[in-house]
Amino acid sequence: MSTPLNGSILKAFSILRLITKERPDISAKTVASELGMTHATAHRLLLSLEEAGAVVTYRRGSFSLGPVMEELGSVAKASNRIAARISPLIEELALGLNESVMVSRLGRSGPTCIAVAASSRSISVNISVGTVLPMASSAQGKLWLAGMESAQRAQWLQDGQTSESLDLDQIETCGYACNRGENEPDIGALSVPVKSASGEIVFTLSTFGMLHRFDDPMVVRSLPVLLAMAERIKALLVRA
Repeated sequence: MSTPLNGSILKAFSILRLITKERPDISAKTVASELGMTHATAHRLLLSLEEAGAVVTYRRGSFSLGPVMEELGSVAKASNRIAARISPLIEELALGLNESVMVSRLGRSGPTCIAVAASSRSISVNISVGTVLPMASSAQGKLWLAGMESAQRAQWLQDGQTSESLDLDQIETCGYACNRGENEPDIGALSVPVKSASGEIVFTLSTFGMLHRFDDPMVVRSLPVLLAMAERIKALLVRA
């Protein structure tokens, strides 16, 4: 049985995400309207966030991000050194393949993008850092599933999904996975694992773009390049 989540904490972070560059201040009315809660609940949560230093108010009823969030942001940037070191490598790869490239790790809800390099094509596909991909219909998710034991796989698979229907054994044997429109129509992807020195998958390295470009010849051309870059990223992890 999974551990129950704290609803108040999730609501608090939903409130914080309402504050953006375009809208640096929010009110209880804004929170209540956009998150579907009562004005009293929104006001109570905002005051709690203010007490914690997560938000600050400079005029009555208006809240913006507080000093604690700035401090945490600085810590996050400092601790995300691996992603910063990976970025130049995947930019090089995106330039060489002429397609967008991303690195993901396995999060609580699925493969999560930690670094991305956009293609220079006039028409290309992009994704934001922090985006979570589905397990069974993404090339990245299939790789993670292929590397799992049966019991762990079962926790991720939904009704009707099996190792056989997803070709997970073949993916594990081949060492790569493809997505040809299963996740989003007209978008394809090719993904390889980045493994630790002990052989465990740490990240997935993927190239993605318009589906019509991701045919078999493209996979044949791109796979050795992706695998070579995965080894370079692995070397970074060893030195980190």
